[in-house]
Amino acid sequence: MVALLCAALLATSGCSDDAAPASADLAADLARADAAGPTVDTAPAGDQATPVDSAKALPRPVVFVHGINGSAKDFDVMIQRLVADGWAAERLSALTYADPSWGCNVDNAAALRRHVQDVMKKTGAQRIDLVAHSMGTLSSRYFIKNLGGGGVVNTYLTLGGMHHGLSSPCLSPFDVCVWKELCASGPFIAQLDADPATPGKLNWVSMFGTGDTSVPNDSSRLDGAENISFPDVEHSGAKGLLEDLAVYAEVKRVLQYPDWK
Repeated sequence: MVALLCAALLATSGCSDDAAPASADLAADLARADAAGPTVDTAPAGDQATPVDSAKALPRPVVFVHGINGSAKDFDVMIQRLVADGWAAERLSALTYADPSWGCNVDNAAALRRHVQDVMKKTGAQRIDLVAHSMGTLSSRYFIKNLGGGGVVNTYLTLGGMHHGLSSPCLSPFDVCVWKELCASGPFIAQLDADPATPGKLNWVSMFGTGDTSVPNDSSRLDGAENISFPDVEHSGAKGLLEDLAVYAEVKRVLQYPDWK
């Protein structure tokens, strides 16, 4: 990740730095439209239960959000395991952003909002669960805080999330929105971390591995969330957060949190 960021400083981007959502009330819009053990820093938000949407008595849909230079395929292993453990395949969806490497997080958040709206219309679900990896946490947090996602997300889970950004993008001499958004001391991160940093009536969960050399654990740890660390787990790959079996067991556990009332 850090190597990718440094190399990409030589490029430029034409993405927009401004978000222009038509409405922040997503729920209203939808209504009108029709093996090592982890360390848990805070108590779980609730007892385990079947991950059902109370209105339809069906499993809540889960939407997966990839990180920089990623794609929907990043979650293939996790989705296959969930299906094997009883989740309905048609209620698990991962999107690929239009510009995975240079897309601005504010624009990606708007794309995520449209995807979630489509999922909820197709399934009839009242709420969804949202799982984000790496830089995908920035667009998904923006969606929750600024684009109405807090009213429709039941459990928000991040894996190696850049909640507090990175320091290296702050050194970029180029006026590129993605670097400004990633900068740990920039206005985009400051807005996300401003009180309330974990808004809405939903479960906030952050998981990260001590072997992650791409995103520092200090950036992944989020006040107000259930923070869960995994010894030696890496950022990605066979030993990473998206494929490690101990991580998957915790992912499955938190996706079974009951509906918020």
